[in-house]
Amino acid sequence: MTRIMGPWVELELHQTHLEFRMRFRWLARFFGPWQLKRSVIRDVYPGHLHALDPWARVNFLAEEIMPWTFLTQWPVDVLEAAEMLGYPVRYDDQIP
Repeated sequence: MTRIMGPWVELELHQTHLEFRMRFRWLARFFGPWQLKRSVIRDVYPGHLHALDPWARVNFLAEEIMPWTFLTQWPVDVLEAAEMLGYPVRYDDQIP
């Protein structure tokens, strides 16, 4: 398991699933946690960078073509952690 903090959400990477939960306890009372099973993840890839946004995006593309987005300052660390756990990772942002 790998735990990575984002600005609002904490991401836990497991071999069987991803878990997103609110980083702050008072928000966690009302929202989340959300889980995404590994079997439905088709692709893990970085999102487009925006000039005014200091947070980079890492997208987890599920079977239903819905990307789950995680904001981070270190997207390569998230991609490497997912790759070590066997997720289908690519380092470009072009959707095939």
